[in-house]
Amino acid sequence: MDVRPLTGDDWRLKRDLRLTALQDSPKAFASTFAREVHRTEAEWRDWPRPGAYFAAFAPQDGAGEVPVGIAGAWVSAVNPDTTHLISMWVAPEARGRRVAARLVDAVVGWARDNGGAVVELEVAPGNDAAMAAYLRYGFTVVDREPYTPGGTVLQRPVTP
Repeated sequence: MDVRPLTGDDWRLKRDLRLTALQDSPKAFASTFAREVHRTEAEWRDWPRPGAYFAAFAPQDGAGEVPVGIAGAWVSAVNPDTTHLISMWVAPEARGRRVAARLVDAVVGWARDNGGAVVELEVAPGNDAAMAAYLRYGFTVVDREPYTPGGTVLQRPVTP
């Protein structure tokens, strides 16, 4: 399995993975397919800003690698010590193969490399599988009001 950052030139892949994620798991995200399907090429190239977007690739017999997951890192100018893990999604056929762990590692590493102290994320209400995974990966629930009604905020220091 390979996890690597996507560049602006990878905008089509970033778009396709994000839109697939929004269709596959619409309740897991704070956005919707209808809201994002109309983004322009320039918007996809630049998103998330400031931040990074990562994709996980798995080998496929005779076909090289296929993308099986995504995650983003975003930093608010208001709180530059906190990197927000956003848009995490793993393709159904790749779930249970530690793809999410590899994507979390990529975001935490990016945060560390960019001077961040903590990685924060929100889990949508009812997304028990994601909650369990993030707790396994060292995140803890914090007492902060989530942006998504009913969501749960979790944090993890960039150094365990």
